[in-house]
Amino acid sequence: MRTTGLPLRGHHETSGAVFRSEAGWSVPGSYGPVSSEVAAVRTAAGAIDLSDRGKVEVRGPDRVTFLDGLLTADVKVLEPGTLAYALVLTDKSRVVGDVRVVAFEDRLLLDVEAAQKEVILDHVRRHLVSDDVDLVDLGSVGHLEVHGPRAVAAASAAIGRDLRATAPNRVGTFPLGKRETGHAAHVRTLEEPAIALWASAGTLEPIWERLLRSGAAPVGRDAFETLRVEAGVPRVGADMGEFTLALEVAPEGSISFTKGCYVGQEVVARATYRGHMNRKLLGLKIDGDVPPAHGDRVVAAGSEVGRVTSGAWSPTLGRPIALALLRIDRVSAGDPIFVDRAGWDLRAALHPLPFVRGHS
Repeated sequence: MRTTGLPLRGHHETSGAVFRSEAGWSVPGSYGPVSSEVAAVRTAAGAIDLSDRGKVEVRGPDRVTFLDGLLTADVKVLEPGTLAYALVLTDKSRVVGDVRVVAFEDRLLLDVEAAQKEVILDHVRRHLVSDDVDLVDLGSVGHLEVHGPRAVAAASAAIGRDLRATAPNRVGTFPLGKRETGHAAHVRTLEEPAIALWASAGTLEPIWERLLRSGAAPVGRDAFETLRVEAGVPRVGADMGEFTLALEVAPEGSISFTKGCYVGQEVVARATYRGHMNRKLLGLKIDGDVPPAHGDRVVAAGSEVGRVTSGAWSPTLGRPIALALLRIDRVSAGDPIFVDRAGWDLRAALHPLPFVRGHS
């Protein structure tokens, strides 16, 4: 399968990146030891190039009511210059994907992982009937993120604008050259302060250079994945998908319980009224040196109680950790739990999420 390189590939090569393929893109897997990249995010700042992420504009007079009927977030209350995280569900409340939705005066923007873009676009198009809505795929758009306790300072220095007073989930602009404008938003996806910066392709090269000069370390996808598991954040394709119900895996704040109807809302409402789910995404701390892998069986009291969805070696904790979708009536804190890793029984125990709490 042919892969597409990121616009800043030459800069990543100069920084010593080792590349790998992901969703049709050649992306930096690492720039050195994963533990060093994780430590940079936990103690200072790490910069990651996510320019493979998809950007889709939703335009037209019906854009707000249309998207409000498809997403779990309350799109109606989004003011221009704000964003929200949301899930996209089937009518049975199974997870199609997840998005950031950004509100502007004349349009809404969907920001999605590369692997999800076509699936979400197909889902959205299927629900377009008589709505006066246009979808515009922006193609390749530069997208950088800075995570860590010094992320705001590093991003401010890189764009020449003080972001310290910007509220969470607010989106501002900054100049790029004579005629271009970039966007900066406070986000929080790895239990650390973070700034997302995006603009049209080819314009973020000086921003990347300034980020590294300001002390941000380049971070690859391997470290980003480890940080995600440490933060207990589910990812579509690994921890959630059409094999999971929304309430089994939904990150806190991703579902509005007051907005009214949307695709999948009826099942969410019934489960909420019932007051519990049979399965939930939970954290496991693992004894030993071997992290579990996606699909590994989790056993308690001699019977299977679920499966691992993501596993990683945590440099921050100095041990393997895992996210697992488990029967909550069959496991409890303190009970001995085992993970079957290719025939080896790894001893495990429940651990509250997130595994690592970051800086406020």
